Amino acid sequence: MTDSRTPQASEALAVFNHTGSAPDCFELHEHGVVSRQGDTRTYTAFADIQDLCLFASGPDATAGLIDNFAYRTRAADGWTLVSGDVGEFSKLMDAFRSRYVAQRLPVLEETIADGGSVAFRYVRGGVFPDLQTQELALSAEGLHIDGATWPYESLKRIDLNHWAETVSLQDEQGKTVFSCLATRILSSDLFVNLVYDRLGRTAEYA
Repeated sequence: MTDSRTPQASEALAVFNHTGSAPDCFELHEHGVVSRQGDTRTYTAFADIQDLCLFASGPDATAGLIDNFAYRTRAADGWTLVSGDVGEFSKLMDAFRSRYVAQRLPVLEETIADGGSVAFRYVRGGVFPDLQTQELALSAEGLHIDGATWPYESLKRIDLNHWAETVSLQDEQGKTVFSCLATRILSSDLFVNLVYDRLGRTAEYA
């Protein structure tokens, strides 16, 4: 669907063509991405994307090599899949993630500053797109998980040295509060940035 928000194809910073199933083309724009299937062009602003899922499939799945990503604006919506069949997939994924963080992160920071909380989901089981997820949240008060709140001042340890593999948070007694493979956290780039912003100045690094 093309509406007043959808930029013209000629305005795209880059166009990435799909060699397999639909969508058959992705247009990367400054503030969003257009997925195109035939004559239908659907625009999604980076600032509106709630979930970004990075995952591996096929023979490289066990090695953890990311060869697919998908995005959606609400948990109730369907995913738009970007598979490794897209030409210059790595270039598209890197540019997508960079612009997504730059434009979605301020939205979440403002929500927290205004007294709200932002929810994240992490995968507990299942195979894309049938994922079994659990929710956690970040607010000005701290990390909310499993019905408990962990104030930021109680989280004295954060292991981000190898965050591309595992994100691990510990309290001041050394107890692990949360640990998960980064690729199992939806929108992990945003989660890591928000946690780092809150703990970066006082955290101890493993």
